[in-house]
Amino acid sequence: MRIAVLIPCYNEEGSVENVVRDFRGALPEATVYVYDNNSTDRTAEAAAAVGAVVRRESRRGKGYVIQRMFADVEADVYVLVDGDDTYRAADAPGMIERLCNEQFDLVNGVRVASGDSAYRPGHRFGNSILSGLVSAIFGGRITDMMSGYKVFSRRFVKTFSGPASGFEIDTVLIVHALAMGMPVAEMQTSFKGRRAGSASKLSTLRDGRNVLWTILRLMVEEHPVYVFGTLTFLSAFLAVYFGYPVVLDYMNTGQFLQLPSAVLAGAFLGLSFLFFTFGLMLDLIFLARREAKRLRYLEIPPPQPLSQHNDVPGPL
Repeated sequence: MRIAVLIPCYNEEGSVENVVRDFRGALPEATVYVYDNNSTDRTAEAAAAVGAVVRRESRRGKGYVIQRMFADVEADVYVLVDGDDTYRAADAPGMIERLCNEQFDLVNGVRVASGDSAYRPGHRFGNSILSGLVSAIFGGRITDMMSGYKVFSRRFVKTFSGPASGFEIDTVLIVHALAMGMPVAEMQTSFKGRRAGSASKLSTLRDGRNVLWTILRLMVEEHPVYVFGTLTFLSAFLAVYFGYPVVLDYMNTGQFLQLPSAVLAGAFLGLSFLFFTFGLMLDLIFLARREAKRLRYLEIPPPQPLSQHNDVPGPL
C-alpha cells in the first residue's frame, strides 16, 4: 500500500525537520513530500536534509499547494499535515487504520489542545461557528473543519477539483466530501502550540471572511434551488407588498394612483421569475456536473482493509 505524507510549507525552517523526522518514524513505509511555497528561508534545504522529497509550488497560497500535491502525487492513502510541528505524527497510523478498515474517504483530525495557548480562543470560536454552518448546509457532522491534519483515500484525492487559493481550501475539502456523499469520520488528535519565534500564517478576520465567502459560493453551487428559491420567494413577497395597494386603489377608483409602487411591484415580480429560472437552470447544470464527478469517483476502488496488505502502518 502506497502512503504519501503531504506537507505544505511556507517559511517553516525551524519546524519542518521535526515534522518530516516524526512522520518518517511513525510511517516508515510512507514517502514524505514537502511542497515549498516560495519560502524565503531554508525550509526546502532543511526538509531535504532529513529525507523528504522536496518540490515547489510558485503560486502563493495553501490552496494552490494542495491542488498541486493532489495532481502530482500517486498513492493509495494520503496524509495531509501542516509543517508547523503542531500535530502528533503518532496519531497518523490510527487514522490510516480507520480509513482503510472502515473504508472511509476522509478521516478528519479533531484538535485536542495540550495547552490554552495552543489553540487561540478566536480561532476556536470562529472554527466552531463555520464548522456548524457547513454541517447545517451540506449535511454530516464536522466539528473541526479547519484542522490541518487529514487522511484521504485515493478516490477522494483524484476526484477533487475545488478551486481555492488560501486557507479556505480546508472548507472546500470538507464540502467536497459531504456534497459527494463520501463516508467521512473524525478522530481526536493531539495539538500543541507552535515553537517559540514562529507565527501562524492564518489571519482570523481576513481568512475567516474568505472562508465565509467560500461557504456561500459553494452553497450556490451545490444547492442553487435553495438559494434562488429563497430569492424568488422574497421577490414575490415584495411584489405583493408593493402591488397590493395599487390593485386595491384600481379596484376602488379604476385608476393607478400609486405609480412608483406599481413600478416596484412589476420589477420585483420580474425578478422573482428570473430567480426561479436561474435556480432551475443552475440546478440542472450542477446536477450534471455532480453526476459526472460521482461516476468518476465510483470508478476508483475504495481503500482496502489493512489485513489485505503486507505493509501495514507502523505501531499504533
